[in-house]
Amino acid sequence: MIKSGLKILLLIFVAAGFSCTSDEGPSLLGFSDETGKAVELIKSANEDLKEIKKLYKANESGVEDIKLAMKEQNVDEVKKIANAGVDAINKGMALGKTAVEKLNRAERMKINKNFKDYIDLKEKSLRKLMEAFEIRRQLAVTLRNGYDPEDDKQRELITNEFKEQDDKFKEIMDEAREASRKANDLAKEATQEQLNDQ
Repeated sequence: MIKSGLKILLLIFVAAGFSCTSDEGPSLLGFSDETGKAVELIKSANEDLKEIKKLYKANESGVEDIKLAMKEQNVDEVKKIANAGVDAINKGMALGKTAVEKLNRAERMKINKNFKDYIDLKEKSLRKLMEAFEIRRQLAVTLRNGYDPEDDKQRELITNEFKEQDDKFKEIMDEAREASRKANDLAKEATQEQLNDQ
């Protein structure tokens, strides 16, 4: 919680620093016309992301639980866990779409290029997260609607698909983390440059 609060403070400080060197020159109090509004949209998008993280934390054991249920060939448990996963992912995806819309609106505002780049990287990270969770959602739907441990061929296909999709999920999550890291690095560099200029 403290870490996210520090990130928001860093974001506001960086936004203020970015706005001091607007492409159109400095403005009254150092803020370009819409930097304050952009920061508010980003803070709101961060609130959506916090809710997504809560959903993820509450359901992260589901992958291991479903693997165990599949190993035990417990159809009812597989379907129950998969259904809960689909519901949680659908809620998270709706929040994610809302957050992306907010980032899009902030990025279109009259703000400094570096701030736009930061927002663009954060949006890229969020889109990658959504892509990863769409993979999980589709797999959960497949398990919920068609898991049959009595059909050896189908069970092997689903087990292999599960492994393949889980690997793909992890790969895309790494890409999302990398985009987020780049955005944070950009913010730190801009903050350091701002401090050095003072």
